Amino acid sequence: MCGGKVVQTDPEAEAQAAADKAVTQTNLKKSLRNRANQDSVLASADTSGSTTQAQNKTTLGGG
Repeated sequence: MCGGKVVQTDPEAEAQAAADKAVTQTNLKKSLRNRANQDSVLASADTSGSTTQAQNKTTLGGG
């Protein structure tokens, strides 16, 4: 041997760390997607506040 250190690894700890990293990345991607959806035209067209859909209805064509 060249006198190098023998590094002991814990496969379970490495697997847990990889899983935690994957979960963190997935949650980040989901939050960015949700934020993009909130900023979309369709989301901004959604009625909010005290107005309801019944108050916004109009009669088109006189029907």
